[in-house]
Amino acid sequence: MESPLKFMAMSSDQDTDILACTHDRLSGLPDQVMYHIFSFLGANDTARLGLVSKRFKKVCSSSPYLNFVADFDSGSDQSCLRTRYTDFCSYVDKVLRSREKTGEGLVRLLVHWFCKQRKFDIGGTVVNSWVTIATKCGVEELDMLVHVDPLRGYSLPDCVYKCESLRALKLNLQMGRFSFQILGFDWLKDLWLDSVTIGDKYFGQRISDWCKCLKRLTLENVDGINDFTLTNSSLEELEISGCRFPSSFSGGKFSISGSSFKVLTISRCQFKALWHVNLNCLSLENLTVQDSEFGRVFVCKIDCESLETLEVCGSNFLEACQLLVDCPSLIYAMISSCRFANVCFLNIKSFSLQGLTLSECKFSSLEIGSQYSKPKKEIKVGTGPCRRIIMKAENLETLNVSSSDAYSYEFPLSISAPKLKDLWWTGDPIDFSYLNQGMVSLLNARIHIKPPCQHRSEESDRRCKHSKSLIYCAAKLLQCLSEARFLSINTWPIEIFFMQNVSPIVFKKLQNLVLLTDGSFADQIPIIASFLKGLPNLRRLIIKCDQISHELSDPNLIDLLGLNSRSYNLTGIGQDLKNVKIEAVQGQAQWRVQNAGKRR
Repeated sequence: MESPLKFMAMSSDQDTDILACTHDRLSGLPDQVMYHIFSFLGANDTARLGLVSKRFKKVCSSSPYLNFVADFDSGSDQSCLRTRYTDFCSYVDKVLRSREKTGEGLVRLLVHWFCKQRKFDIGGTVVNSWVTIATKCGVEELDMLVHVDPLRGYSLPDCVYKCESLRALKLNLQMGRFSFQILGFDWLKDLWLDSVTIGDKYFGQRISDWCKCLKRLTLENVDGINDFTLTNSSLEELEISGCRFPSSFSGGKFSISGSSFKVLTISRCQFKALWHVNLNCLSLENLTVQDSEFGRVFVCKIDCESLETLEVCGSNFLEACQLLVDCPSLIYAMISSCRFANVCFLNIKSFSLQGLTLSECKFSSLEIGSQYSKPKKEIKVGTGPCRRIIMKAENLETLNVSSSDAYSYEFPLSISAPKLKDLWWTGDPIDFSYLNQGMVSLLNARIHIKPPCQHRSEESDRRCKHSKSLIYCAAKLLQCLSEARFLSINTWPIEIFFMQNVSPIVFKKLQNLVLLTDGSFADQIPIIASFLKGLPNLRRLIIKCDQISHELSDPNLIDLLGLNSRSYNLTGIGQDLKNVKIEAVQGQAQWRVQNAGKRR
């Protein structure tokens, strides 16, 4: 019998012979199909592929997708770099001249020239000569990355602005200065500016006037935009990422209006000066602001009839901010992982608003905001502390709040939502003293609030500054929940309330209650009993403990909780002794107020 290794060697030789006799399927494909496949390859891969066969060489040289990439920043041998420089320029020039002679069309020209050494800088003249040839060949996409001397800047040749075939332009100048010619891109649909310095004060308006057919605009790492006013009727998408709006310019404006505008994304941007954002776009559907910084007073007015989603995430507001949203179609809004150093006023007017989420927002200390000069114009939001979050949403039905901040109890939160039906609140406690009591429409509330500091004894808990500041706030929170019919709440807010209160808050409409105990259930029975006295119409009570509680199996549990044993039955006890269910008998619930005289 042949050894396994010898058998594998024989099989490998046979497979090689079979492959050698097999027809090359790739070479047999039509030119247009091969062009499309090769368009996904990099410049170096395409060059190596041209050495495989005459057929591949012909396809690579005639492909409408030309990619040229050169890196002159690596290596220290000057003579070697000079040779590479000469060979690269000669090769690109030869390919493009040949394409010009044959008259073959060109879909994309990509030239990425990585070079920060002045002696090997390609310069705008050489690049423009290649771009000129590309426009003669009817190029549709231009992707240029070159290093530009900051003193000279760069301007595209006039033929680019007149090129009727050009649909997409991507320009990366490695933070070099770029200026528009007064000609315009009448046929351009996609404009991408990356690592470019803009010295034109009317940059936004020029885009509006000169790019009549523009559908998508991307600004990435763009510096020097003083005023951004965009009034383009054809623009559908705008993405601004990593841009810096200078601090020396005060009263800056960011204004966008257009009938076709659908998506706006702002990420990793810095607004140092006083910026007013005005969005008046009838077709805008999604607005996202993330990981950005606003140095001074920030006012944002959004008036978009079709806006459905609004997200502000991971941003830092170092002064007062005001978000005025008047969007009748807005369905969902989210403010998450933001940091505020002053008042945040959020006013949402929408007939379709179903959900608002305030998650993981924090408040900076006073020292952070003090390094910036006082704004010329203050935002007036009424009386009360100047550092708080104010939310107004007349038609809001669902509110989700997730608070996580060691200092949040020092800052109040004000909510005005008269039609609110569902409230979910988790995380660290905050100052609830400015919560409005007018939640008359509240049906369901799920509350799980717990401080980051925990104490072993009630006496030490009383002395804690954190807890003392929340006793009154806990009462305000419970008062706001008093109209709910279903309530799921942990026992910590209830414990805080009864530290300095004897009489319970009355929940006249509450029928279903879920209590989540914090710590020992046996120690919390008196507090729970006091809380239950304020629930005259309770139909079902579920108690969930985070640890085994033998008191749940006590046959006198109903009496221990202050309930009338004739009106309530114990309908279920968890096998792990961590939960219990108590329900009213035939829908009747009568409270038995046990005092010393009646017990006798």
